[in-house]
Amino acid sequence: MMKLNKRERELLQTFANLAHKLLETPTRPRANGNGTRRRRSAEDAAELKRQIREARRKNIPVKEIATKLGVTPAYVYQLQR
Repeated sequence: MMKLNKRERELLQTFANLAHKLLETPTRPRANGNGTRRRRSAEDAAELKRQIREARRKNIPVKEIATKLGVTPAYVYQLQR
């Protein structure tokens, strides 16, 4: 068995407390709501992309577009390229 000095015991206790805290806290909700993914047909995906590009041309905020169409803001930004 290994002997630990006072500083090492305190450090070990800190890690143990942090692990307990992380395990007890509930997970945060995802950015896009319920976290379920939708599989779209090619036609639906093309229509969605068209709607996003049209909204971006009208200078509608990304967050508003994402919530309206049910996609993440990152997806909206990705289509700008």
